[in-house]
Amino acid sequence: MRLSVRSTVLLLLLFTGVSAWSQIKTVNPGLPTKEIIKYTETIGSATYPLETTLTLVGKGSAARYEYRTKAFDFDSTYWLDPVTLQSVASEITTFAPDAIIKKTTEYQKLVAKVGPGELLITDLGCIPILLRGYPWSKVVTHRFIYAGNTMFAGPGIDFEFQMLGRETITAGGKTWDCWHASTGLGAPYSWVLTRAEWWFAVEGTHPLIKTTAPMGGPGTPTRTQVLVSYQKIE
Repeated sequence: MRLSVRSTVLLLLLFTGVSAWSQIKTVNPGLPTKEIIKYTETIGSATYPLETTLTLVGKGSAARYEYRTKAFDFDSTYWLDPVTLQSVASEITTFAPDAIIKKTTEYQKLVAKVGPGELLITDLGCIPILLRGYPWSKVVTHRFIYAGNTMFAGPGIDFEFQMLGRETITAGGKTWDCWHASTGLGAPYSWVLTRAEWWFAVEGTHPLIKTTAPMGGPGTPTRTQVLVSYQKIE
C-alpha cells in the first residue's frame, strides 16, 4: 500500500510525535494540502494587506511545502520539509525605494548540533509555519539553534524561544484561544532588540493569528500582522 505524503506525516506524528523532550522537535500537525491566510499589516500609522499561501508540491521524497508571503515591500517563498517544517531553500525579493533585491538560499549541508531543551531553526522566515509544529503544552524557555548563526554573530550570541502561556485574541471576526510565544536574543544581549511576539491558535493546526516584531534595530517601527481570514483547501 502506498501512503500519501500527508498520511505519512500523520503516522510520524503518532509514532514519533513529542515523546523526546530531550531535543525539541517540530512535527507537522496535519497541515492541509493548501491554505490561504490573509492578514492586515500595520507599520507605524500605515496599514497594508498581506497574504500567505501554503501548498504541498511534489511527491514522495521530493515533496515540499511551498510557503509564500506577499506583502507591499517583499515577496518570499520558502520550501519546507513536509515532516519537520524546516526550511530547505528560499527565494526572497525585497522592494526598496532605491532597488529591487532578490536573494536565494539553499541548504546543501546541515550539521548543527542540537542538545537537550534546544530547538533547531534553519531560517527565521519559516517561523510562522515551523512553530505550528511545536509541541505546545507548558510555559518554558528554549534556546534556538539558528543554522549558520556563528558565521555572522559569533558563538556567544544566542537566540531564544519562550512559551508564555495562553491568551485570547480577536481577529477575523472571531475570538481565538491562542498560544503566546516570544522570540529574540537571549542574555546578555536581550536588551539590544525588541522581541518578536507570536500568537498561534490552540485549535486545529495552530495557524498564526497575530504577530508583532520590530522592523530593525532600536528606533525602527513595529510591524504588526493580524489575521483577517483563513481558508483551507484539501
